[in-house]
Amino acid sequence: MKRGFTLIELLVVIAIIATLAAILFPVFSRAREKARQTSCLNNEKQIGLAIMMYAQDWDEVLPPSYYYKNGATSAAGYVHWSGMIMPYVKNQGVFICPTHAVKGWAPTCFTTPPVDPPAGQTSLRPGVMDDQAYRLSYVANELLLPRKKFAAVPQLVVGLAQVDSPADTIMICEYTDYIQCLLDSSPTGGDAVKSHRPASAVKLQDGNFFDGEFYVPGTYLVALTPDEAWAHIRAAEQSSALGKYKICYINPAMHNGGSNYIFADGHAKWLKLEATLNPSNFMWGKRAYSCPGMLPVLRPDMSGPVQ
Repeated sequence: MKRGFTLIELLVVIAIIATLAAILFPVFSRAREKARQTSCLNNEKQIGLAIMMYAQDWDEVLPPSYYYKNGATSAAGYVHWSGMIMPYVKNQGVFICPTHAVKGWAPTCFTTPPVDPPAGQTSLRPGVMDDQAYRLSYVANELLLPRKKFAAVPQLVVGLAQVDSPADTIMICEYTDYIQCLLDSSPTGGDAVKSHRPASAVKLQDGNFFDGEFYVPGTYLVALTPDEAWAHIRAAEQSSALGKYKICYINPAMHNGGSNYIFADGHAKWLKLEATLNPSNFMWGKRAYSCPGMLPVLRPDMSGPVQ
């Protein structure tokens, strides 16, 4: 007599398989993301080495975040730090985080598939081409790579010798994957996706957001708390970067609850945002290196400088 599975037995087997799948699929997903995190870290190590090579060729001075080609406005486009180090990298793919590649989007200022920049980008104007990586997953820290747009901007390029504890000072971090977080404005470029701008984890002493373009010499910068940073990131995700602290340009949870960072000595490692904002080991710059006078960055309670 032939025997087969009863309906109850089949249902039990299906239930067991479903349970195992529910347990294992998140594990597989985390493992895949861990692999992308490692590949991204390798990208950053190559970028960090390229920046160090650039600095050696330029009297140990770090590149600016970007500058205007005509020295005055964005009308002729700009030269970005990713364009400045391209001769040392010679690989556009290095600038794209694998997680961004999977999602099909990375910030860009170029009209090249698969991602076209939204209306208002500089590069959409006929005859204008910005000198930047085609797609870009990595963003500069403004205290080290400032926006030296034109002569009137007070920001100064930063020499490696000026940086306290280079191995503990963030130079490059990972861009957001929320396009709203890059919607911002400027006097010369108007409202647009600012995928070339640097990020920062500081604010002005009066509580307003730090923007080197309008920095007044003698003004202290204050370190953000984790709560402030997350609040402005979440607010930007829901609306735009207008008026928000420029920490909103980054994605601090790109890989398994943390993100990869390049430091001022060229090395890269994964960290959670909270670890980078510890005022006793503040990793976003212990002084306002790109600002005249290089005043110390104050603790969130303004009780003294960060360490």
